[in-house]
Amino acid sequence: MHHDELLQISRQLSPTDICAELLALSVVEYSYFPESRITLELGDAAAKLTDTGRGMRLTPDRGDTLAHAERALTGFYPCPPSSPEIEAILRELVWGEQGSIGPSLANFACPSLTFTSMRGGEVWSQRYSYGKPSGPAVRLGSSETTGTIIDFQTAGAIDHTALSVLADALCSRIPGLVITLRTQ
Repeated sequence: MHHDELLQISRQLSPTDICAELLALSVVEYSYFPESRITLELGDAAAKLTDTGRGMRLTPDRGDTLAHAERALTGFYPCPPSSPEIEAILRELVWGEQGSIGPSLANFACPSLTFTSMRGGEVWSQRYSYGKPSGPAVRLGSSETTGTIIDFQTAGAIDHTALSVLADALCSRIPGLVITLRTQ
C-alpha cells in the first residue's frame, strides 16, 4: 500500500473511526504486554490516548535512516495482535476485513498528532500533520516507565457514546483488558 492509498482511505475515516483505530493499536499492544493499561481522554474534536505498553523507538535502528515509530506512522505497517482471537474481535469491531493497516491510517486523517514514547529510559516525541512529520523526533528527557501517549486532533466532533460502547465491548470480550475512558 502506498502513501496515496493510505491518504485516500484515511479521508474516509470519521473522527470516531480515528479514535477507534488508535484504540485498537493500544489493544494490540495489550495483547503482547498484558500489564499495559489504556486510558482514552476525549474532548470535542481532540483526544489523548495513553498506554503503559513497551513504547516504540523514535530513533533509527542501526543502519537505518527512519525511526521505527516514524516508519509505522507514515507507511503501511500492519500491527497484528498476539492471538487470532483478538485479531477476530478487532476485525469485527474496528478494522473490518482489511485488518490492521497500522497507525499511519489515523495519523494521515489528523490535522495534528503528537506521538510520545517512553522506552529504554528515554522519552521521545514527534509531531505530525496529516501524516507528515513537522520535524525530527526530539528527546524530552528520561523516564522509568514505558508506553506511548498520542495526543491528536480530528477535523470534526468525536462521538463519545460510540467510543464508550466500543471500549465496553472490547473489555467484555478480551480477558483482563481495562480501558479507562474520560471526557474533558
